Amino acid sequence: MIEVKYEMKPVTKKREKQQRFESIFDPIIDEFLKCGHELVEITVEGRKPGNMVSQLKKRIETRKLNIDASHNGVFIYLETKPK
Repeated sequence: MIEVKYEMKPVTKKREKQQRFESIFDPIIDEFLKCGHELVEITVEGRKPGNMVSQLKKRIETRKLNIDASHNGVFIYLETKPK
C-alpha cells in the first residue's frame, strides 16, 4: 500500500485566491470597454454566435459589468446597458 504524507491543521478562515483567472473572452470584453462605443458588432471565426454569447454573458456576470451580449444568428453584439 502506498503511504501519502500530509499535514492537517485547524484554521479560522480560508485563504484568499492567489491568482486571477483570465478567460479567453476577457480580451473581447476589455477591448469593448476601451473603445468607448455603446454598441459593437463582433464576428468570430469558427465559433457559433449562440455559444459565444452565452459564454460572454457568463464572463460579464462574473466580472459584474454593465454590458449586455446578444446575437442575431450571425453577428454578436456587445452593448452598454442603460443606467
